[in-house]
Amino acid sequence: MTSANIDGIKRSNVCGEGYRIEGVLLKSYPYSTSETYLPYEDCLMSFQARRSNNQIRIRILTLDLNDIHAGTDCLDSLRFYKSVHMKDSDKLDSVECGQLNETNNFSFISPTGIVTAHFTSDGGNVNGLGFRVVLTSFRSPNKTHPCDLNDEEFPCENGDCISSLLLCDGIDHCLDGSDESTNLLCNSNNMKPSKQINIESKPSSGETTYQQWRGILILIFFFIIFLVFALFIIYFLCRRCYYLSKSSINSAQRRYSTMVNTPLNVRKQSATTTRVITQNSTRLDADYNLL
Repeated sequence: MTSANIDGIKRSNVCGEGYRIEGVLLKSYPYSTSETYLPYEDCLMSFQARRSNNQIRIRILTLDLNDIHAGTDCLDSLRFYKSVHMKDSDKLDSVECGQLNETNNFSFISPTGIVTAHFTSDGGNVNGLGFRVVLTSFRSPNKTHPCDLNDEEFPCENGDCISSLLLCDGIDHCLDGSDESTNLLCNSNNMKPSKQINIESKPSSGETTYQQWRGILILIFFFIIFLVFALFIIYFLCRRCYYLSKSSINSAQRRYSTMVNTPLNVRKQSATTTRVITQNSTRLDADYNLL
């Protein structure tokens, strides 16, 4: 494996990812001479050396995080830790913001073989280019355990052992350029291209799962809200229809009672005279006397 080129540490995709590495080129997103890094970033990535007895060297190629509050407090920052936990006791001594370039030759070491990079930016004056950082897994040889060429190790001129897979990848991992030397026949024609890890097109599985479940929960929530609202509307309409129907029945009963108890009906009901009509159309009174 050559140096993996993390082409942009970006909140929406790569945050929370972990890599086992021989070497890696880490960039802010998008790193370009014509574009600034993004505001509102809060992203971390963890790296671990593939070989258990190796350390990791962090070398800052360029750093351009301009947002400094009164020149003392970094509002935008790049911090490194020697574990997967971002504890103050694990924070590595580094430059967190400001400007650095390759001529500064700024590097430091994580003795644990683990590095967590944490990049944050606020929403204020974002006008820097960002950063480029090289992480290299290496070890210091000794008499009993020198660099093992049979185990894909390469001895740098400064004495460090790095993976031979990092040779001629266009990145100086040894700090002395010996892994990119012309003695190794490294030139523009036979240099190995850096392996690209396209952060944009390959979201992390954890992030994807989280987003899927979050979308499902949001849909369920809105469905429940819609269902409750629909049930409330149905209840309101049914209740209104019930009271309108009951009101109509009561009104009809009141009208009927009023009609039955009118004076005319009372008089009709109180009349005691009975008229009997005979077959010859002779009318009789109540005592059956002819009228």
